[in-house]
Amino acid sequence: MIPPPFIEKIEVFWDENSDEYRSRRSSMDMRESDSLASSTDHIMTLDDSYHQQPQSISKSDSVNNFLNQMRTMNDDDETGIVVDTSAMDMISASSSFNRALYAENVKDVCIIFTDIVGFSRMAMTSRPADVMDLVQSLFSRFDLLCKKHGVMKLETIGDAYLCTTNLFDDHMSAKDAARSALNMAIDMIYATQDVSVLAKERGRRKSLWLESLQIRVGIHIGEVVAGVLGETLPKFTLFGHNVNTAARMEQAGKPNKIRVSEAFHSLVSDVDGWDEYEMVQMKNMGETGTYLLDPLRLRY
Repeated sequence: MIPPPFIEKIEVFWDENSDEYRSRRSSMDMRESDSLASSTDHIMTLDDSYHQQPQSISKSDSVNNFLNQMRTMNDDDETGIVVDTSAMDMISASSSFNRALYAENVKDVCIIFTDIVGFSRMAMTSRPADVMDLVQSLFSRFDLLCKKHGVMKLETIGDAYLCTTNLFDDHMSAKDAARSALNMAIDMIYATQDVSVLAKERGRRKSLWLESLQIRVGIHIGEVVAGVLGETLPKFTLFGHNVNTAARMEQAGKPNKIRVSEAFHSLVSDVDGWDEYEMVQMKNMGETGTYLLDPLRLRY
């Protein structure tokens, strides 16, 4: 789904009479032509490889150097490496085809990530159609909550549901956006209690019973890059460190609880029920300060 404000900004790319359309179309044709020429040159190079010595680093040599560096990396090394890709310029950097359809920086966006606890096990032990029905039952409730709280649904990926506040609400303060996001997250956990799943068999009698679904929720606030990618089935999406941080909050979360960053908590610290400040080890981020909220404890 592409939000209406962005549709207005990118529709020129499908207008055959616009300069943007002709520029991108020309870039695509040039890319296809260069790709064909590159394939032909590669075949000729294979025939001449034993008779000629390269005078400079070719694109293929650069690619091979890059791959060799990647192969020698320790699989557990998450610090990353710096690679010279200057000779790997397969497409001109000035080509408009190399750019996203549209992108802009947006400040103070609250990002909410959720996923279903134990979803992988459910997917392995249930019929795909039943899994889809389960997810539909949950996500349809979340969709209604988005309308209730003025939250924008961004996308779903498997059992993950991603939504935001303050992405297009220029009139909303960061504090109001954070409060809307937190109210949304609390209601998401409440709504999950109305969705039941068949639990595992118990003991020798193999009895079955129903139990409420559980989710994890993570929230962070910060600046993101919002834009549209793809020529076919273009997709609106968010990029940036703050998106990753929100995802890490969810991954480090607990069943039916909301884990938030320090930045987000500072805007909603007046809400009752927060657990004490906690440093949590997060992938690629090290120890990070977080707060945890248990909505069910507040409810009951």
